[in-house]
Amino acid sequence: MNKILLMLTMAAFLISCTTAKITDKDIQARAETLDFGDSSSATLASKAWQASDDKDYPALFAYTQKCVDLYGAEGKRMNDALTAFEPPDRAAKQWALNDVGTCLFIMANAYVELEMYPEAVETYKTLANDYKYAQCWDPKGWFWHPAANADMKAEQYKYMD
Repeated sequence: MNKILLMLTMAAFLISCTTAKITDKDIQARAETLDFGDSSSATLASKAWQASDDKDYPALFAYTQKCVDLYGAEGKRMNDALTAFEPPDRAAKQWALNDVGTCLFIMANAYVELEMYPEAVETYKTLANDYKYAQCWDPKGWFWHPAANADMKAEQYKYMD
């Protein structure tokens, strides 16, 4: 009896540890139930962080994709106009760049967690190539760079799948 209980417990644990692929259908279904707030880039990035903390991947992808769809072109334009990171006192002026870059960072890391490596590689490449000057404010009091090491991460996950 104890062996059977142990085997069932182990099986349940292993099943719970397997990763599931998230489909566009999953994301669309979840998106229909979400509150996107004012749909500002800052709101979408904040909601994406919360979905990441909650491991609510369909919501995470819905928020991040909406941010990229709405503000990606503006963020890329802002990035293309820069030759270096903005100093801290001017970083917030690059709002679309910063929020889209942050959302791509969240998205890429979620793909890795879900073992969706081709999607992670493409997202990291986009982050490294198109949003390399993005900055994200840390509540502890500094900006960090979502695209830092994104090209290396793309290379790291390139052959995994």
